[in-house]
Amino acid sequence: MRISLFHEPWWLSAATGGHFHEAVVKRGEEVLGRLPYVLKRVGPFHAVRMPPFTHMLGPVIDAGDGKPQTRLQRRISITRELVDQLPRHSYFHQHLDPSLDGGLAIIDGLAFQECKFEVMHQYTFEVDCRHSPAELSAALNLKTRQHIRRAEKTHSVRAVDDVRSFIDFYMSNLRAAGRQNRIEFEHFPTLFAESRARDSGTILGAFDSAGAPIAMTYLVWGHGIMYYLLSTRSLQSAHSGAVSLLIWNAMQQAREMGLVLDLDGVYSSGTARFLSNFGGNVKTRLLVRRSGTCYGALQHLKRQVAPDESQFFT
Repeated sequence: MRISLFHEPWWLSAATGGHFHEAVVKRGEEVLGRLPYVLKRVGPFHAVRMPPFTHMLGPVIDAGDGKPQTRLQRRISITRELVDQLPRHSYFHQHLDPSLDGGLAIIDGLAFQECKFEVMHQYTFEVDCRHSPAELSAALNLKTRQHIRRAEKTHSVRAVDDVRSFIDFYMSNLRAAGRQNRIEFEHFPTLFAESRARDSGTILGAFDSAGAPIAMTYLVWGHGIMYYLLSTRSLQSAHSGAVSLLIWNAMQQAREMGLVLDLDGVYSSGTARFLSNFGGNVKTRLLVRRSGTCYGALQHLKRQVAPDESQFFT
């Protein structure tokens, strides 16, 4: 079974402190399918979700050999069995990678849909970094290339070994923007340490001439893909090239390792315009969710009240 980095047992364990579950389909001793998840208590409800920092998950399935239609039907059947094993819940939310199993995994969306889940699309950009530096540079938007060149003259990029400095920088930037933190950092130090130990992750920082951090990003990679997983930048700097400089450095690092860089999710047209400047191709993921009536109503209420009044629902 072809899996993603996020399906690795070490990743799931590190991201959750060992508190994750899996639905498993077997034939004898042979594992045909796995569906990892975390079960979280949300007030009086139970939610099935992905672990923190895990931006794609979904089933991994061995559809076996045979004709495409035979493998397709087998995969749908196994996916349904996995879904049937899920615990009772009021909310389900996962992102699926449709490129798994040679692209056959896209049919998982149909299996979930038939089980009364809502299936939508999420978009991302993938940059094939297995080209020469000249080719990667030529694919950049002209203004983006100019921003990067200016940033290179005033900023330095280096690995950040102190995980606490990344967390503190991230939180300070949120406070400066007046935004509420929604990232669970409890197990992040362990996740960072485990990814570094396996040469599967690094934190890159862009610093000004005085050594102050301007932007940072956490990069992870495995199974042929590097993910631009989590980034943050200082609002005190008006320099628009710092983040572009970090992405350019990530592209170069991915090229050295022969990887594709996934810019990891597009949530607005503004983000799409920015990320499209790096010469990547638009790819889709499947967003699968299901919400019970009461849970959905309370989540709607949560969005109508002030953050300090909604702690019960978070």
